[in-house]
Amino acid sequence: MEKKLLSAENSAKTVLVVDDSAISRTLVVHIIQKLGYQTIQADNGDACIELLNTRSIDLLLLDIHMPGKNGLEILDYIREKNMVLPVIMISGSSDIEQAIQSLKLGAYTYLLKPVEPGRLEITLKNALNEFELRRKVRLFSAAITESPFGVAITDRNGIIEYTNPGFTTITGYAEDEARGKNIGILKSGRQSRAFYSKFWKTIESGRIWQGEIVNRRKNGDLYTEHCIVSPIPDTNGTITHFISIKQDVTLRKKEQEALAESEQRFQELADLIPQPLFETDNKGNITFANHTGLELFGYSKDEIQNDFSCLRLFAPEDQERIRTAIASSISNTPIDNHEYTALKKDGSTFPILIYSSPIIRNGKPSGLRGIGLDITERKRGELQLMELNQTLEERVEERTRELEITHQQMVLQEKLASIGQLAAGLAHEINNPVNFLRINLASLKEDVTDLRLLLEAYRAIIRSAETRPPSPEELQKLEKLENQLSIDHLLDDLPVIFDESERGFERISTIIGSMRNFSFRHAVDQRVQFDINKGIRDTLIIARNEYRYHAEIETDLQEIPMVSCNPEQINQVFLNLIINSAHAIASQKRANKGNITIATSCSGNDVICTVSDDGPGIPPETRSRIFEPFFTTKEPGKGTGLGLSISYDIITRKHGGTISATCPPSGGSTFTITLPLNARKEIHEP
Repeated sequence: MEKKLLSAENSAKTVLVVDDSAISRTLVVHIIQKLGYQTIQADNGDACIELLNTRSIDLLLLDIHMPGKNGLEILDYIREKNMVLPVIMISGSSDIEQAIQSLKLGAYTYLLKPVEPGRLEITLKNALNEFELRRKVRLFSAAITESPFGVAITDRNGIIEYTNPGFTTITGYAEDEARGKNIGILKSGRQSRAFYSKFWKTIESGRIWQGEIVNRRKNGDLYTEHCIVSPIPDTNGTITHFISIKQDVTLRKKEQEALAESEQRFQELADLIPQPLFETDNKGNITFANHTGLELFGYSKDEIQNDFSCLRLFAPEDQERIRTAIASSISNTPIDNHEYTALKKDGSTFPILIYSSPIIRNGKPSGLRGIGLDITERKRGELQLMELNQTLEERVEERTRELEITHQQMVLQEKLASIGQLAAGLAHEINNPVNFLRINLASLKEDVTDLRLLLEAYRAIIRSAETRPPSPEELQKLEKLENQLSIDHLLDDLPVIFDESERGFERISTIIGSMRNFSFRHAVDQRVQFDINKGIRDTLIIARNEYRYHAEIETDLQEIPMVSCNPEQINQVFLNLIINSAHAIASQKRANKGNITIATSCSGNDVICTVSDDGPGIPPETRSRIFEPFFTTKEPGKGTGLGLSISYDIITRKHGGTISATCPPSGGSTFTITLPLNARKEIHEP
């Protein structure tokens, strides 16, 4: 049985027999074939060289004395061409000088003719086995040398005996600099004595230690490495050396910290928004809520973690409508009514407006993202207005006072409606960068998973290397895994993902900054120096959701001086005019977007601002009434008729400026505002 196994193993080996003597060559070939090896023959040196260059040869049996190139010249040729194969020299001469010269040129051994079969069998077997061992040693050495991981071998006392180039790349210490030094040259002082005590106790007991260590390079820089240290025992089981595999994970640690910082920044930005933000899955279970939302409804973050249905946040009579709204939003179907009755944890209720849009993952909806608006104050104002209207005829004697109160309440309602519009626009504007950041976080998660998978594959190779060298198949499998995971592409994409995420955060910050500027409140009569152009830009950002589907914005904002005014009131005017122009263009139901042009300039002691659109214009019969309270040309339920009236009041009475509307012959309408550079006290009509 053993001979059969040996014969099967030998049959895979090819021996080239080169001898100019046909009798000697035939005898040797017969012996070799009987041992189970495949043979190829040549009768001169030139034929031998040709076969070496064209055939796969495992062993060369070479005669020294031949016509043409002799055996020593062929040995010299093999060495010059860096051919790697065992060579056994045979000769009928016992010239010791030839034998020594053959061995110097790289021959495995030297045999005399006639070759004894038993001696030849042993010599062939030993030569092939020794060559295979040397090949494996070279392969193992090349694997260690070319490994991107740092490898260090120390004695029991930690004195370095070997390092590979990867060690030099990581630490900065060349092999000759590190050899003979204690591995402690890498200590950074960041680990405690207890840490190192546990470390040495582990490896000296024969167990493998692995973990992260903060070490110091030769140049003094600190870095973080993931290290695996394995004890190396001798044949008696006594530990004589330790081998450590090192990987510089400094960049990975920074990336992990950056990812954690990004997630924290997203949470902090979401918590800055003064309205409830939320995300759900396709089943309506809440997957994210900001601090405002949790506080408004009275729940903690832990309470909404596991399958917390959003239906629990609404009154029972509204839950069926919510189910329908979820289905409509996921399918991107418009919803007419966004108002519901919200239910707090303590059982109390309040009116709320919900605006949402689908979360798209891989081209498919995976849930909803939206914003909620507590409209308690607006509903209270509406209720009060209803009550006042119901009793208006019964309170004729107090008509003047009641009309004034009603007017103030309607002004408040208009402001609340504007706030609702701003919040809705904010929800839409912030949706894109937030969705983009979510996608990037998901991509980073997948990339980290791929890197972890590749790392596990490397670890498996390293663990198997403790008992045997890695096989070519294992290395090919590792290379194939790298190609499957597109590691080079992944590493190139990581910086791009972080840059794109940073731009997303900058976009969110810009929106929130504009919201803060727009929402800041001065006293009603307070006047401060204000950049009109900046107010226009902030208003355009806040109102973008109102005009972006209907009109393109063009601005011609010239350099103008600061104006003494109440910024919030002036911004309210800009908002009203921009929204009116957008609604006017939208009413035409045009196939293409319209245009809204905003321009500023300075003339004498006044700053001038114009808001023009190419909408339907204002009919001559209604042009004189557009600044009257409650007058509107919009459909019922689409406007209060207070926007232009409030704007007129702010510009003329509170700031001493002028506001007018014209309709150019080319079409559309133009509103022109003039504001004095110096603040004036409120002007009251006589």
